[in-house]
Amino acid sequence: MLAFALCTLGAPVLLGRLTLAALVLTASVSGALSLAAMIGDTLVKLPPPAGFCELTPRYEFDGRTVAVVSAYMAGESIKLLAMSADCNQLAEAREGKRQLDDVASYLVFNSDMKMPTPFSVASKCTTLRASSNSPIGTDVDARLVSVLEKIKVGEAGYIGVIAEDDNACYTATLTKKRTDADAEKVLVILQANAVVRTKAIIVRRQAVYENPDTIKAALPKLKSDVAAFVEANP
Repeated sequence: MLAFALCTLGAPVLLGRLTLAALVLTASVSGALSLAAMIGDTLVKLPPPAGFCELTPRYEFDGRTVAVVSAYMAGESIKLLAMSADCNQLAEAREGKRQLDDVASYLVFNSDMKMPTPFSVASKCTTLRASSNSPIGTDVDARLVSVLEKIKVGEAGYIGVIAEDDNACYTATLTKKRTDADAEKVLVILQANAVVRTKAIIVRRQAVYENPDTIKAALPKLKSDVAAFVEANP
C-alpha cells in the first residue's frame, strides 16, 4: 500500500494531502453513490473502476490506510481526491486477511486546483516523453527490462510514456516492496494524465507485476477508467 503512495507522478516522486472529509458523495444516473470533488470552483465526478469500491472513513482499515498515504504525500503539492480498491481485496483487507494490490486513485496538483490547465493532453505528453526519454516508437519492453534490473526493495523505477490517445497520456512506474511474509513483490503503477472541465487530473491504477504482459493487460483497463471519467465529466 505504501508503494502506491510513493510511486512517481512523472519522473520525480510527487506527493500531496488527502482529506476524505473533503470528498463529496453524489448520486449517479443508476442511483448508486459515487465520489466527486470540488477542484477550485469545478465539481468533478470521480467514478471508481468496475469492480472497485471506494475507501471511506466508515471503516477503520480505510481510515488507517488513508492516513498512511497522506503522511507520505504531505511533503509535496499533490491532492489525492479519491481512492478505491478491488472490492473483494478491500473486504478481506478490512478483516486483516490481506494487503491491497489492485488500487486506483484520482489526484491533482495543488497548482491546478484553481486555474484552468494551460496544457492539452498532447502537449503534456510531449513534455513527459522528453523528460523520460521515451519518444514515440521506443521499445517499452526494453525500458521495462532496464528498470527491473535496477530497482531494489523500497525503490521505484520510472518507465516513462507507454501510450497516448485523445483522453490522456499514459505512463508506467515499477516499484518493489517487501510483503508481510518477507517476500519481494513488484507493483506496476499506470498513470493517465487527463484534462476534464479545464482541469488537469491524474488517474492511476496499481496492480501486481508478473511479467511484461501485465502492463499490456492493465493499460486497456486504465484507458477504460479514463474514458468513463471523461464521459462522466462532459
